[in-house]
Amino acid sequence: RAVTPDDKVIIIPNHKFIKDTVYNYTQNRLITLEAVKVGVAYGSDVDLVSKLLLKGLEGVDGVLFTPEPFVWFEDFADSSLAFSVRFFVADSFKTMSTKSAIRYNIDALFREHNIQIPFPQRDIHIISQPKIDH
Repeated sequence: RAVTPDDKVIIIPNHKFIKDTVYNYTQNRLITLEAVKVGVAYGSDVDLVSKLLLKGLEGVDGVLFTPEPFVWFEDFADSSLAFSVRFFVADSFKTMSTKSAIRYNIDALFREHNIQIPFPQRDIHIISQPKIDH
């Protein structure tokens, strides 16, 4: 028997404990490390992006600033520069609302500073063949 973050009681069959990974967010402590991931357009000022991601945490209920939040520049992805801002939350059962508030803040900050979140892009190269006369 377990309680979900949505406050629903569920029953977990014994075989799930043997075969699958089961996370118990209430066993040890409520504080958990969380992340919000975002991709920005190539050519973006990566230092500014890092600063804005950290600023997006400010004023959000439940975000802890000790230990200090941090940003990772994760990857040069197909269509974007991939970042994550990592932070601790005081209540593991409120992570969804906390992360949602952070995303709203990041979106507003990115708009204010003209940082683009790109759509996936693909370049198509058409190689034309010479026309064969019959």
